[in-house]
Amino acid sequence: MGSTRGEASVASILLVLGFLGVVVAGVTVWPLVAASGQQREVVEREATAVVVEPRPCGARAAGDVVEVRIDGQIRRATFDGCGHTRGQRLQVMVPTRPSGELRVGPVKDQATELEALAWRTNIVLATLAAVAGGGFGLLLGRR
Repeated sequence: MGSTRGEASVASILLVLGFLGVVVAGVTVWPLVAASGQQREVVEREATAVVVEPRPCGARAAGDVVEVRIDGQIRRATFDGCGHTRGQRLQVMVPTRPSGELRVGPVKDQATELEALAWRTNIVLATLAAVAGGGFGLLLGRR
């Protein structure tokens, strides 16, 4: 006996969805693979700062003034934030080669762009797996 038209259309749909899944996974993972081989220069490092001059938050707020130890020297810097109390310790990111007026920011959640790219890849692939599993469940439910 030959196959019916319904079985042939399901097979072609599965083939197209499988190919589409491979393409989406490849496009998602490729930047991660390409970026993993590159050596990136460390631009910032983590340090502890102490607030010496708190400033109120508002439209014209320039940020709190903090003191941070960089290479054994204590330097004043402008913190990218406001409203802290005098003497409060903050974890900040400082440039590895500071020059001129120093501006520091809060510690970042993700240390590198590669980690952010890996997170995005995980989300896309998990979504793709959920869609594929749901589609397969629908196909099995029709039988």
